Amino acid sequence: MRSNLAILLALAAGTWLTPATGQSIHRCGDAYSQQPCPGGVTVQADDARTASQRAQSSSAAQRDANVADAMEKARLKEEATPAHAYIPRTSEQAARPAKEKPAAATRPKKPANFTAVIPQAKEKAKTKPKAKARNA
Repeated sequence: MRSNLAILLALAAGTWLTPATGQSIHRCGDAYSQQPCPGGVTVQADDARTASQRAQSSSAAQRDANVADAMEKARLKEEATPAHAYIPRTSEQAARPAKEKPAAATRPKKPANFTAVIPQAKEKAKTKPKAKARNA
């Protein structure tokens, strides 16, 4: 009984592991089917890659999947942290004196009284010849 079961499993495994050859694929417009259709075209679907090319392709796909998983975990971790919000100061906070800045970072203070000066008037005053004193 065990030998019959082993033979049956060996036959079943052999049929599962054989590539799907002999099946034809038909293109009917924009759709693909195993059934021929009127006006359809038969498409060859054989994999012409070597075993090393298939292995390289599957390892690249696995590597890309691992990178995508790591990126997703990083994104979810970043989304889990709360976003920083801008909270404007209230009138109570504005009334409190602010911390003093270091002297090097402050600007020189403007004078309390401002006097407007016309630049042209100064230039004319400098260019005018001095009046000679009259001897009478």
